[in-house]
Amino acid sequence: MADLLRSGNTMLNMACPVCNNPLFRNNEGVTFCPTCNREVLVINNKTNQEISTMKNKIQNNKQQKEFHQDRQNELVNLLEDVLFEKIEMITHKLRNESHLQLIENYTKILINCLDLLNKIPERK
Repeated sequence: MADLLRSGNTMLNMACPVCNNPLFRNNEGVTFCPTCNREVLVINNKTNQEISTMKNKIQNNKQQKEFHQDRQNELVNLLEDVLFEKIEMITHKLRNESHLQLIENYTKILINCLDLLNKIPERK
């Protein structure tokens, strides 16, 4: 192995699939096993660190999506609560109102609030 390194070959952090000894890459970029005296075709030359980095990115994206979904659910719940409170408040005002213009305004507001509630998608 020392002779291979002295002659400019690079020892890789991969093992031969046949004999499990370290693989080398020569100056032409050919990967080979000096023990089996065979060329080895490397299908995926990603290092463990690159694979780990990719897994971390996927995990972070998943966590971000979950966070955004949770935050969206919180906001939708808050919106529903506020709309129900406003509907209740306006309904109480409407009950005792005799002025036609105010009755019309309250009714329009109630219709808008109910429309908004109906547009909120069902959540799982």
